Amino acid sequence: MNVDASGSPTVGQDTGSGPAVLSGPRRPQAPVDVTATAVVATAANSATAANSATAANSATAANSATAANSATAANSATADVTTGTVITPGTARTTTAVARIAAASPQLLVVAVILAVAAGALMRFATPSHLWLDESLTVAIASRPVPQLLDALRHDGSPPLYYLLLHAWIAVFGDGDVAVRALSGVLSLATLPAAWLAGRRVGRTAFQAGNGGRDADAWVGLATLLMFACSPYAIRYGSETRMYSLVVLLVLVFGLATVRALERSEPARLAMLTLATAALVYTHYWTFLLIFTVAAFMLLQARRRPQYRQVTLRAFAAMAASAVLFAPWMPSFLFQMLHTGTPWAPKVQAQVLLDTVFDWAGPTSTGALLGIVLLGGALIGLTARPDGRELAVKVSGRVPGRYLAAIWLVPLVLAYCVNMFGGSAYAERYTGIALPACLLLASLGIAQLPGRRVRAGVLIVASLSGLLGGWQLARTERTQAGEIAGRIVALARPGDVVAYCPDQLGPAVHRAIERHGEVTVREIVYADSSGPALVDWVDYADRMKRANGTSFAAEVNELAGPGHAVLLVRADGYRFLEGACAVLSDQLATLRDRTVQVERRNLYEGASLERFSTLR
Repeated sequence: MNVDASGSPTVGQDTGSGPAVLSGPRRPQAPVDVTATAVVATAANSATAANSATAANSATAANSATAANSATAANSATADVTTGTVITPGTARTTTAVARIAAASPQLLVVAVILAVAAGALMRFATPSHLWLDESLTVAIASRPVPQLLDALRHDGSPPLYYLLLHAWIAVFGDGDVAVRALSGVLSLATLPAAWLAGRRVGRTAFQAGNGGRDADAWVGLATLLMFACSPYAIRYGSETRMYSLVVLLVLVFGLATVRALERSEPARLAMLTLATAALVYTHYWTFLLIFTVAAFMLLQARRRPQYRQVTLRAFAAMAASAVLFAPWMPSFLFQMLHTGTPWAPKVQAQVLLDTVFDWAGPTSTGALLGIVLLGGALIGLTARPDGRELAVKVSGRVPGRYLAAIWLVPLVLAYCVNMFGGSAYAERYTGIALPACLLLASLGIAQLPGRRVRAGVLIVASLSGLLGGWQLARTERTQAGEIAGRIVALARPGDVVAYCPDQLGPAVHRAIERHGEVTVREIVYADSSGPALVDWVDYADRMKRANGTSFAAEVNELAGPGHAVLLVRADGYRFLEGACAVLSDQLATLRDRTVQVERRNLYEGASLERFSTLR
């Protein structure tokens, strides 16, 4: 199904009204052959020299002189009988080199693409960081028997699909750091063929609507493949034991299933759409925002375009049927919505919508460069189509760019509104629901650029900057849990007490301690009875407000007794704890000698370690 510039399904070219041309008059686009250009230029110069030499020889030379000149010419130049061009040895070597490069350019492009994809793939498995809070929580939950796993998720606030996959993965490959992260890496690699297929579909739709060249499907497919392979976001979360790589993969599957169902309402295609929708909501609750956006668009199209009403309503019904599959989880979902939430999340400003693109693009200057490429490519993909060697711009947007822009932006705007008025979190890692549409739109824009060299140059810049940003993210230590656990193992004696304030520091350090083997310490967590391996998010804010550092200090001191030391894992600045952890430390210091063993560093999850000796 094709759609015209006003949003109407149609077939043929999107003519628009009064498209703006970026520069100069329109003229047909012709491919530039570097080798041919060099030969023609050489021919022009050689022909001029030959004419001058002929005139001089005709005036003065005898037959013998002509013979001598002919012999000299034979030694100094080579004649091209096909073009009438005289090519000197130096020019011949240059022309041959250019010809070889031109002939080898397709092979060079293939090699470059393979290297970029391979580099991005390796980075997904190359992080040396210890597991941080969310990863440690995920592994702790997924390692439990399935009934306990599902019960733990009620207190965690997440849907179960990724945890069940990880549960099966751990049963086969174990729960080591590399092993548990490898699942996300494999899922992230699985997005690459799906992204390539989605890119080709977008390019083909652009061509059918008159908004792309004949090779648009090949170029958009290639650009999308590179964008996903080299995406810092994809690399970052392809190396983390969380569900975000699965979200990105399922969004692509959902998009392809939706398009196929809208093309033809076959039972198999509708069933695939139902399964894809159910898989999304069983993976992350933010996917509801994407599903609502697509469903609203379908209903709008069904109302505005009666001729497509039947196929659109069938696709909508297939999406709605996923509610039947989600019904068994509905009691847990409602409990989570009422009691868990994201109490750690602050309010965000509207600029977060722009910041999200640069967050996807990675850190420092390379991220800024890739962010500019993404935004510029998205703008071209939304508004422009090729017109010879120029771009014809339509401010109201073109097909399919306007739909990709809506799928990219509307869910993020809804998430921002929920954060402002509903208290839910707006976190960069959640925004993977909108990443595929943004990368597809930017890839479409790159494919619209006039000239293969320009497109290739932009893709090189995007790929290199993405890989540099992804490498930095993959190699960065995310938590001090490993450092702190190593120090605890070195210091602690059997029976010593390890206290965590806040409780959110417990899972990562506890897991790192366990990885050292048999350590006989007793662990206690601030205002959380679930133990150090988990965090109970049920009514979290109210529970933290009721607790206080002074009471917890007395509890920790009594547990340690006079013969054992206290090791406090501490970090200030967490929401709803106010200064509780500082109060805890000061209260223990009035009873025992305090020494700082590990200073807090500026990491994603930094913390300090303080040792309080036996009672004075």
